[in-house]
Amino acid sequence: MVELLKDLLPKLSAYKGRILGGIIGFIAGLIWAYKGFGAALAFVVSIVLGYYLGKRFDQQDSLKDILERVLPPKK
Repeated sequence: MVELLKDLLPKLSAYKGRILGGIIGFIAGLIWAYKGFGAALAFVVSIVLGYYLGKRFDQQDSLKDILERVLPPKK
């Protein structure tokens, strides 16, 4: 079993976005079926926001820069 995972993981890493998207879609579908559309939509929006913020932190942006892009200052 361990050998199978060692061989399979490098091949699957090329499709990690598709796999993650499929898992998120499946979970959102389950939430939609049990809790309704609003809960599923809130789930997906929170994942997209978390991904965006995580990507910005990975690119070494500061929290202040991120917030200024997302929430521009009032005039």
